[in-house]
Amino acid sequence: MAIFFTSPLFFLIILCFSISVFHLSASPTLVLNLVHSNQIYTLQSPHVSHIKEASVERLEYVKAKATGDIIAHLSPNVPIIPQAFLVNISIGSPPVTQLLHMDTGSDLLWIQCRPCINCYAQSLPIFDPSRSYTHRNESCRTSQYSMPSLKFSAKSRSCEYSMRYMNGTGSKGILAREMLMFNTIYDESSSAALHDVVFGCGHDNYGEPLVGTGILGLGYGEFSLVHRFGTKFSYCFGSLDDPSYPHNVLVLGDDGANILGDTTPLEIYNGFYYVTIEAISVDGIILPIDPWVFNRNHQTGLGGTIMDTGISLTSLVEEAYKPLKNKIEDLFEGRFTAADVNQDDMIKVECYNGNLERDLVESGFPIVTFHFSDGAELSLDVKSVFMKLSPNVFCLAVTPGNINSIGATAQQNYNIGYDLEAKKISFERIDCGVLFDY
Repeated sequence: MAIFFTSPLFFLIILCFSISVFHLSASPTLVLNLVHSNQIYTLQSPHVSHIKEASVERLEYVKAKATGDIIAHLSPNVPIIPQAFLVNISIGSPPVTQLLHMDTGSDLLWIQCRPCINCYAQSLPIFDPSRSYTHRNESCRTSQYSMPSLKFSAKSRSCEYSMRYMNGTGSKGILAREMLMFNTIYDESSSAALHDVVFGCGHDNYGEPLVGTGILGLGYGEFSLVHRFGTKFSYCFGSLDDPSYPHNVLVLGDDGANILGDTTPLEIYNGFYYVTIEAISVDGIILPIDPWVFNRNHQTGLGGTIMDTGISLTSLVEEAYKPLKNKIEDLFEGRFTAADVNQDDMIKVECYNGNLERDLVESGFPIVTFHFSDGAELSLDVKSVFMKLSPNVFCLAVTPGNINSIGATAQQNYNIGYDLEAKKISFERIDCGVLFDY
């Protein structure tokens, strides 16, 4: 499916970085504006079956990776909901512009490459490595945290990677190194170059991500871009409902990352970032949830709670989801009936007949709070708990699943900082615009 750009942003991001380029040294700092995906128009409108399909595939990926079950590798998924944050980069020499979905739940940066065995349609140019003089193949190696399936091909004399979902969606190609270029937020006339970045050059890509042209993996795995910038990074999201908000930002690097607010311990396992939820409250009232449902089983790898910007929705295991859903519906007091929407997957997204703005935002709805160990909290307002499906239908942005994960919708209006050396993650509710002097 083709991706069309209806904003002047499209024309801005394809400008060459020809005025001034500085080269990043060891452990640099990079501050990047994030592109809101609602500035990208697709021909197909989102509907609930697409929302759930993305959720099911993502949870299967998370479950397989968390347990170390990589018999069939799964690629990170771009949620079908057209509300996500993208990173504008250019790759190669001469540079070719790409928009990558920012994903803390996967490790590898990958894009589509020519020649295409299978490639989904994209309006931005597909990268051709044969035309870049800085491109070179990467050798095969694996580690405890490497997620892509790697094998050396004697025929092509290259390291081939394979990442796929259990439903058959995925990407195959060559593991390579390239130069990346980034626009900084401080000076639109300058850009930063980072050499020898390991990435997946995908020649056989099946499935149709509707947001962006690839994945920017910020997990802890061996190939993650995070490791090129030290041990700290942060990001700040505004409202997903406001594509014109200019201050959504990603910061990579020890000197620039914003570690603000209350912190909670961060556990790293199989490349995922885990936090420990101790309780969930609604309007200050703790829900009857046994805390054990949030614990990770260190023998099986299952359980725990993952920070995951790679999906819009938040997922809770049934023992936590049901008390939350029941409390929310009690607060509805029978005002909203169940909406008849297209639902054909294993995960049931709860949808209701009602106008989100009028019935919940303007009339007020209690705050839902995730309480973490050591006292940190993540407070979810109306638009972090619900999403508008149509003018008169809204849905719960939390789904039942086999693992707990906190998606991008729940992380709105927060600066979230990762200190990988101290193994801490911080949460600060804030207007992202106050973080920097633009």
